[in-house]
Amino acid sequence: MDENYRLEQWTLEPGRERELDARGCELVVLINGGSGRLEWARGGAALGPDTIGLLRPGATAKARAQEQGLELWQLRLQPELLRQISCPGCDLEACFSVVPFQCAVVRLNTQNATLLRRLYSLLRQELAQPDALAGGVYRRGLVELLVAGVLRCCVTEERKTALVGRKRLVVDEVFAYINAHLAEPLRLKDLAAHFYVSPEHLARQFKQRTGQTLHQYIVKARLGRCRELLCNGVPLAAIWTQCGFSGYSSMLRSFKQEFGVTPAEYYRQCCQRAREYPDEALPEQERTIPRR
Repeated sequence: MDENYRLEQWTLEPGRERELDARGCELVVLINGGSGRLEWARGGAALGPDTIGLLRPGATAKARAQEQGLELWQLRLQPELLRQISCPGCDLEACFSVVPFQCAVVRLNTQNATLLRRLYSLLRQELAQPDALAGGVYRRGLVELLVAGVLRCCVTEERKTALVGRKRLVVDEVFAYINAHLAEPLRLKDLAAHFYVSPEHLARQFKQRTGQTLHQYIVKARLGRCRELLCNGVPLAAIWTQCGFSGYSSMLRSFKQEFGVTPAEYYRQCCQRAREYPDEALPEQERTIPRR
């Protein structure tokens, strides 16, 4: 068998389960019969003959059979294979990023499900007779068709927003997380891992929803928190750490660029407004503001 891909199959009796580990590969799980569930860290979905399971590199999941048992066919694709069969304008390794989650179950129509199982079955038969005429060429062609078929199904379902078992990432969840963790490092790859999505998908969805990049939103959120803390009398020396800046100079530079004044100047404006509008007075300022 070509080291860049591997076919495996097994049957699970009712109630039994099996761990799936993508390791460094793209893992495609076809269902040839029965029913069950695929469970992963932050979700799960039903498995049946009209679905395929997808695990991105590094992902793990657990397949569990229901009353009728579960017959699983698995195709493991190495990144090197995807690079080899890619062509100009079609990077197959990048194409798998269309699946926005580390683990997903994609629902297929009957025609596509039948086609993918047929291709898998033909590939199994060819692997059983390695000396067949032009066997290597034929097998590689079947693998390419399988990869293309899986990706087309994923793209179709992505457009329909019908990934099973996990609602599409709601950017509001990211907003809430960011604002609850402003004091911590907030990197794209870490946020993507937290929400079990690809960095590419998160960046794309965030830009579409907000019109700005994730980094731009985080900086603005931190600066908004700075203003709030300043108006509540929190010392400047403490604010930059509570807002996640790398240092006071970093906060000073960003604050002045965004608002046109320094944090100390903004604090004095807050005090002035409090004197002019006593009904909206700020809490008593008990701390001193360090000199710049």
